[in-house]
Amino acid sequence: MDSITPPELAGETCGEAQTDNPAGLRRWLVLHVKPRTEKKAMQRLSRCRGFHYLPLYVKVTKVQRRKVRRELPLFPGYVFAHLSHAECTDIMRSNLVVRTIPDPFPRETVHQLRLIARAARSAPEIRPLKQVFKEGERVLVKYGPLRGTTGYVQRDEGRATLCINVDILGSAVAVSVSPGDIEKVDE
Repeated sequence: MDSITPPELAGETCGEAQTDNPAGLRRWLVLHVKPRTEKKAMQRLSRCRGFHYLPLYVKVTKVQRRKVRRELPLFPGYVFAHLSHAECTDIMRSNLVVRTIPDPFPRETVHQLRLIARAARSAPEIRPLKQVFKEGERVLVKYGPLRGTTGYVQRDEGRATLCINVDILGSAVAVSVSPGDIEKVDE
């Protein structure tokens, strides 16, 4: 599924909060959609002129002795959109969106999404996690596509795995990293 890369994920600045937003100006929204309707919501959003983003990862499974590659949402149930008030009203009427995450959309979250989008393009082992990890050492990535990202270390089959929390969603993403690419952050 192709998506338009929003300006914030390309490095520009974030929109204003809803209270300061006249009807014609766009603002960032996190849309909580019905289960397994993320791609349908993206199709609906493609009719709008606003930017929209659905981070995907590739999952390879075996079906009847053949490998099948599927693109699945990295954050199941969530779509990110930069919409005007009219476009937001239209998508809310579509019966695909359950609710929106309240404004303001934090700049730190936009930065995290930009790093995750960059890592998803270059790291084949990116995958969603079922839980957000609060335990473990907090580390900073020094090298690679996730440079500047902080997260928590988890051991997975002897390899160091970095968990990046997206706090607004209560979700996390795991990426395999080399222990030499990370350093401990003093709390």
